[in-house]
Amino acid sequence: MKNTVLAAAALGLAAAFSSPASASTAIAECIDMGGMGNYNYYDDGLSGVAAMAGAFEGGVHFQQTSEFEQVNDEGRLEANFTHMFVTADGSTIRTEDRSWGYLVGETGYIVGGGAYTVVGATGRFEGFEGTFNSWGTFAPGKGAAVLRYEGQLCRATS
Repeated sequence: MKNTVLAAAALGLAAAFSSPASASTAIAECIDMGGMGNYNYYDDGLSGVAAMAGAFEGGVHFQQTSEFEQVNDEGRLEANFTHMFVTADGSTIRTEDRSWGYLVGETGYIVGGGAYTVVGATGRFEGFEGTFNSWGTFAPGKGAAVLRYEGQLCRATS
């Protein structure tokens, strides 16, 4: 779903007030990034693919780019990833991500999520910027995960 919102506040009202003669209202086009992914890991356990529904409606390839590290006494694990999302119409979003998770007892499951920062986009996503999030359940021993995505990406328009 596309929304058009006034972005003057996000771009800085101070600039608009400091030069009223040349001030123009900037508009941002934003899209909701709601959706879900059904992930399958390759045998290496560090990369894989997923079928996507919602805003992405297509597929994604992911690659873990750092080792998971425990970052606190509560057992929080974090690692870096990259993703290449490809929609059914061929549009793409490339992200660099920080993912996190907690082991669920001795079940072999992990609950967690990530923050996906857009570093490139093509097609209908060209020019969109920002970060969106995910959360879900991972079963690394079974090579699978299910994630829910949410957030908003925007691009400036004139």
